[in-house]
Amino acid sequence: MIREDRGFTLAEVLVATAFIAITAGAIGVGFMQGTGSVETGRQQTTAVYLAEQRLEQIKAWSLNSAPQGWSTLATGALCCANDAYNSIANYGNYRRTVTVTANGANNKVIQVSVFYRPVNPVGGNAGNERRVDASTMVTNRP
Repeated sequence: MIREDRGFTLAEVLVATAFIAITAGAIGVGFMQGTGSVETGRQQTTAVYLAEQRLEQIKAWSLNSAPQGWSTLATGALCCANDAYNSIANYGNYRRTVTVTANGANNKVIQVSVFYRPVNPVGGNAGNERRVDASTMVTNRP
């Protein structure tokens, strides 16, 4: 047996194992945070899309003739009804509210708010509802 042929000591192996475990844990936490951020961005982008979609529907409604049209734009009217959770096709985790406010005789401000609950990366909801608002002003063209 050769006298100078030695392996690692127990202390060296334990330090190396601890270092690898801490590094792997940090990488895992980084992936979890990254995944959560991507999901948050996706949800917010979807909420903006749903708000803009409703604004465009309402603007198109206001330009049509009876029974649609400018005079029927009002909060709670058929064109401006609110959507509860599970009532927007393919977007069950979102809800919308529409508010129409008169701004003079020929102008109306339309605000669409889309609400959603952020997803927890481990599953389930991550807490309170989040909200995205979009608004526009429409003018009557007599």
